[in-house]
Amino acid sequence: MNALPFFVEPTDPPSKQELLKAALKLFAREGVRESSIRAVAEEAGFTNPVLFKYFDGKDALALFLFERCYLRMVREATTALAGGGTFRARLGRLIARFLALLDESPDAVLFVNEELRRFWPRMSPATRRLSLIGITRKFFDEGDVSKEIDQTLLVSAFWGLLVQFARIHAFGDWKGAAVDAAPQLEALAFKMLKP
Repeated sequence: MNALPFFVEPTDPPSKQELLKAALKLFAREGVRESSIRAVAEEAGFTNPVLFKYFDGKDALALFLFERCYLRMVREATTALAGGGTFRARLGRLIARFLALLDESPDAVLFVNEELRRFWPRMSPATRRLSLIGITRKFFDEGDVSKEIDQTLLVSAFWGLLVQFARIHAFGDWKGAAVDAAPQLEALAFKMLKP
C-alpha cells in the first residue's frame, strides 16, 4: 500500500483523500481560478456533490489544502532549525528539508508559493503567527549573517533562491532529485548571507 501524501490525513475518509489529491494536482498545474469544481471531482473519480460533502466550494477546498501544505513546510523548517550545531549546519538542514519536501510533493511546494498572496491573509491568526519568514528572520538574527544588508532582504533572497529552484526543478531544468542540489544551494546561500 502506498503511503499517503503529507497533505492527506489517515483519518480523512477515502473520498476526501482522493479529492485532496486531485485538487492539489489541478491547483498546482492549472491554478485555483482555472480549475473548476467539476474538474476536481472528475479527476478524483466522483461527481460534484461528493466535494460539497466536505467543503463549501472550491475556494474552501483550496484554503484547506493551502493551510495543510503550509503548516507542513513550517514544521519542516522548525525541525531543521531546532537541532544544535553551527549556523551553516542548521542552514544546510533547512535547505535539505525543503528539498526533501520538494521531492516528496513538488505540487504542494509550488501550490503554496504560487498561492501565498491569495491565501495567507485568509488563514487563521494562529497559523499566520507561524510564518516561514519570521522563523527564518529569527534564525538569521541568531546567526552571524551580514549586517550590511537589511535582514528582510536577506530572508527574501534566501527564500527566493529556494522557490526559484523549486520552479526550475518542476519545469525539468534540474535533472535528478532536488536533494542532489543541497550542497550547491547551501554553498550559494551561505555566500549570500555571510559578511
